[in-house]
Amino acid sequence: MSTQEFVVPLHISVTLGVPVLTTAAPAPTFLPAGSGGRPVVQEKATVLEDTPDLHKFSTATLTRGEFHWRTALSLALASKVAYGRKEDVKWVVQDIWNLPEPEFFDEDGTQCFVAVAPDCVIVSFRGTESFGDWFGNLNMLATTKTYGEVHRGFLGAFQVVQGKLEAHLDKHAGLPVLITGHSLGGALAAIAAAEWQGKRPVKWVHTFGQPRTGRGAFPKFLARKYGASLCRFVNDDDIVPMVPPNFGHAGKLYHFDEDGDLEASLITEAMEGVGLEEEACLEESPMLTETEFHQLRAQLLQERAQWGSSSLRMSNLESAPSPLAGAGVEGFFPSVADHSMDRYIAKISRQARV
Repeated sequence: MSTQEFVVPLHISVTLGVPVLTTAAPAPTFLPAGSGGRPVVQEKATVLEDTPDLHKFSTATLTRGEFHWRTALSLALASKVAYGRKEDVKWVVQDIWNLPEPEFFDEDGTQCFVAVAPDCVIVSFRGTESFGDWFGNLNMLATTKTYGEVHRGFLGAFQVVQGKLEAHLDKHAGLPVLITGHSLGGALAAIAAAEWQGKRPVKWVHTFGQPRTGRGAFPKFLARKYGASLCRFVNDDDIVPMVPPNFGHAGKLYHFDEDGDLEASLITEAMEGVGLEEEACLEESPMLTETEFHQLRAQLLQERAQWGSSSLRMSNLESAPSPLAGAGVEGFFPSVADHSMDRYIAKISRQARV
């Protein structure tokens, strides 16, 4: 009786959050008779190669004077690409977006890339790889800067790349700068905007699922200096914009509901009703209480101890079960799922009608 051998790679991942642009698990490989048990090697493909949205990036609207959904979509895509390996980022920027080779920065866990378009420079900060590690280590410590109090951890993450990043940007002095990032990357984008205010021609700042980054004078400083040029996108019940407690947000809020429609800002409506200027009041997302924050943090630390940090990687939330499914805080699991960068891109694409 003849036999056939099959090799089926086992790829198990329990993850939370954003798409990671890494090499995908290979498909099952058939070992034909007479192969001597040697697998037929198939070329591995990156997740990026199967991402249809990448071609929607457009340089034509990047430097528009008013908000445009195509600009938002292009910067959302840049935020997603920041999660890729260096070779992935170069492939997308050069071969798909037809821009010169990007510059890639990777210092002590902080990563970003710089892409130079004909009329601007894009700085895209990468978010955290592991939701569990990031949230488990998140604290409520602040550092005072001239522009207000900012989260100490976020500021430190920016400072490790600041010198080299600014030296590179000096080579493109005069070009408008567009800053973007998802999750932790959004916090870094906001801090970069504060650091570079008055020093570099920052045109747009777009953040997606950004955590609460500063307090005291910080939110008002950004609101006063950037106004509607700082755009903060929040998807439905995304939990990350709700933490850490006692910190705040700045910028114009674009909040999607579960169907992808924009929710009306009650704050904006209230301001219009009493004749206040837009920057006189800051638009906020809901905030977790300290009790809720510590409860979820303890749950994540417990899960990390049981499963390891790899079980909480932000790579394929849509198809994998979550160790948070049994968390004792009602409603947290769907709000973690709403943090997915793919969900942000899908809803922004709908608004951009592409």
